Amino acid sequence: MDAYGCLGELQLKSGNSTLHFLVLVTGCTSVGKILDTEVYKITATEFCALQEETKEEDRVSALKKLLNSGVFYFSWPNSGSNFDLTIRAQKKDDDSYQTGNSFFWNQLLHVPFKHYQVNCSDWLLKVICGVVDIRTLYASHKKAKACLISRISCERAGARFHIRGVNDDGHVSNFVETEQTIYLDMDVSSFVQIRGSVPLFWEQPGLQVGSHHLKLTRGLEANAPAFDKHMMLLKEQYGKQVIVNLLRSKGGEEVLSRAFKKLLWASSHAVDTPMINFDYHHFAKDGKLENLLGPQLKLHWEELGIFTKGENATSRQQIGTIRMNCLDCLNRTNTVQTFIALEILQSQLESLGLNSKSIVERFLESYKAMWALNGHRLSKIFTGSRALEGKAKVGKFKDGARSVSLTIQSNFFDSMKQEAIDLLLMGDFYNEEYADKERMLLDHTALLMTPSTLNIMSERQFEFTNFKRIHVAMGTWNVNGGKQFKSNILGTSELTDWLLDSPKLCGVSEFQGNKKFYR
Repeated sequence: MDAYGCLGELQLKSGNSTLHFLVLVTGCTSVGKILDTEVYKITATEFCALQEETKEEDRVSALKKLLNSGVFYFSWPNSGSNFDLTIRAQKKDDDSYQTGNSFFWNQLLHVPFKHYQVNCSDWLLKVICGVVDIRTLYASHKKAKACLISRISCERAGARFHIRGVNDDGHVSNFVETEQTIYLDMDVSSFVQIRGSVPLFWEQPGLQVGSHHLKLTRGLEANAPAFDKHMMLLKEQYGKQVIVNLLRSKGGEEVLSRAFKKLLWASSHAVDTPMINFDYHHFAKDGKLENLLGPQLKLHWEELGIFTKGENATSRQQIGTIRMNCLDCLNRTNTVQTFIALEILQSQLESLGLNSKSIVERFLESYKAMWALNGHRLSKIFTGSRALEGKAKVGKFKDGARSVSLTIQSNFFDSMKQEAIDLLLMGDFYNEEYADKERMLLDHTALLMTPSTLNIMSERQFEFTNFKRIHVAMGTWNVNGGKQFKSNILGTSELTDWLLDSPKLCGVSEFQGNKKFYR
């Protein structure tokens, strides 16, 4: 069998035995070249069984369909090149930068090889999921590369209505890092924006068209730890953050938006994290996007800057990112990110010495088309349909048909897609008996180990864990109790007094240390 490369080894539990498959890339198309590195889109894969007489399972078929869907990319560097598609330009030469795993979708498939210390760097591929668009533009007598790369995070990946909001580790759904990069010879200039679901615990249950009502699943106090983790992760990865919230100011979106604002203002991040709230559907008409939102954003994007590096360019660093969200982080978000990116483009071109009006117009036209395709392709990945248009009568008919299509997609196909995503990212781990225990004991990055290693670590947990004594007070409160009795005491007693007595009830004189008490 001919193959372009290997994604790794998939291991599946089948009764009391384990099935092993070598995952090979058998079809791919080039999307362009960056420096000396060719970038390919995967179009076909094969799962080669490493044991005899193995019937292809439904799970394998679903995973193959996912990998063959045209949303996975890998880079093939020439000898001596260290180009890594999972890492943005600013961090490629940073030896201290050890992440990139957030966008490394097949890292679990590499684990069996790493376990046996096999060096497979020449043929074992690293894959991202998202959108890659590379175009060659002429800048005077030179060729420049205009690139737009959207990397979808694999930390909390999934279909639209299956995965919403944040998890306890601080990772959000629909998180996408989009990098607008220009290469001119060995000089490079890039600008990064990020998008992600509102970092609260929320969901949208429902089956019928328009019935996906928004529901907050935890109170604000219970949301605080995960929200704090999320903001810390962003600051560690990207630096200073500017939040742009595009949610509506009515209906369920208003409830979510209000909770988002309250949570930020009550946190320690309110001091250094500005938040711009802009009801896109209400204001983004007749040029109001540029007139109202533009001036607010300009101050921030000028402060955050761009990344530039090269022999003929002055080195500059992007010191932070604009974090954007709407409800799905798709249509509205992509439109505003496009506006910002095209405004920043002038600075990127100037940093590379490309000041000619004709060159600027050439890049503007190309990036307008690239950003439009980026929006449609991301929408296709998350929802199974292109971005909604919302213009003119014909556009509204199309949008109605697509809304029905999205409902069918979410009800019947997204669950299968979600299972395939979970299999690729987590394997059979969550089906194992020890899964919950390991998740409590170990950091999520440590879970990318072989089952035998995880079992041994679980057995030897006492060597690396400590026990701490805690006091727990439990009780019930009948909210209707006061109506059933004539006593005014029962009708007017407050919940606060009862809760504040909980330390005494569990044998502690007062709350210990500086720990917060959440009701």
